Amino acid sequence: MDIRQIRIFKAVYEAGSIVGAGEIERSAPSVIAHHLANLEHSLKQPLFERSSRGVIPTPAGQHFYSHASAILRAFENAESDMRDQTEKLSGHVIIGMAFSAVLGAAMPMVVRLEEEQPQLRIDIAESVSGMTIERLIAADVDLALAYNPPRDPRLSVKPLLEEQMICVGLPELVGDPATPLSFEEFLTMHYVLTKKGRRGRPTPEDTDIQKRLEHNAAFYSENVAAALLFVNQGFGVMLATRANLEHGVFATGVIGREIVNPSLTRSLYLCERRDTPPSRSAIYIRDLILDVMSKEIEAGRWKCRSLMVKTEKARSKKTAH
Repeated sequence: MDIRQIRIFKAVYEAGSIVGAGEIERSAPSVIAHHLANLEHSLKQPLFERSSRGVIPTPAGQHFYSHASAILRAFENAESDMRDQTEKLSGHVIIGMAFSAVLGAAMPMVVRLEEEQPQLRIDIAESVSGMTIERLIAADVDLALAYNPPRDPRLSVKPLLEEQMICVGLPELVGDPATPLSFEEFLTMHYVLTKKGRRGRPTPEDTDIQKRLEHNAAFYSENVAAALLFVNQGFGVMLATRANLEHGVFATGVIGREIVNPSLTRSLYLCERRDTPPSRSAIYIRDLILDVMSKEIEAGRWKCRSLMVKTEKARSKKTAH
């Protein structure tokens, strides 16, 4: 088994066909098939079921995909680390970000990156928090900004901020914004809920509250854009934050109303894998995230309560200079 075979396996898995993998790898289908057959022989089991319509991963292939992703990310990080022996970085870092984190931090982070490390390339993979965590565990991303991640021994997590969640929708559905809304009353409303997935959730941390929200939801969405459309078109309401309203993701006229008894909060975390040594580029991005988040909170552009300890903020500021 070699790195070329692993890269080809990943291309076949993601393309769903040998021909598609050949286009990704810029190799003839016969070359792709040859390397894939050698890999299966080395592992002593088939990784795909072949058909005239393409390939379908076997259970062994699905299991091997997570290993392949981790190996290729480690290989790429090693390459970039060996190149980046000066102050100028030129690696590639993939950041998984919850939708609200993209709105609150992505732009100032990109601006800083262009000023400080223009040769460093980042990819931002936006998704709901549960999917972001799953991608981190599968080594598809190097770092993740996710809400309420699970307690998992494979993860190292740092709390960044806590936000109060509110009821958001058109005035005729939300009611008087000057009068707090009880949680029990919210449960009777026609609301959309973002699915939590198996790991992490962008809704409140309390599991009992989460279960009640799931039980009473009128509509589920794994896609934030679909949930926004649901609210903007007046089909119902959803849980969001003051920062979401100020970041302009909702249509004109959409308002927010405080929820009480109990109030609902969620916490954003910076997450990393414990078993993967970070590259110099990933360390730089991690410290950049901490510094950007700290500045956005202190400037009042992100309405929340900071959970970052002073030592981490001081370290990130020192790194920035």
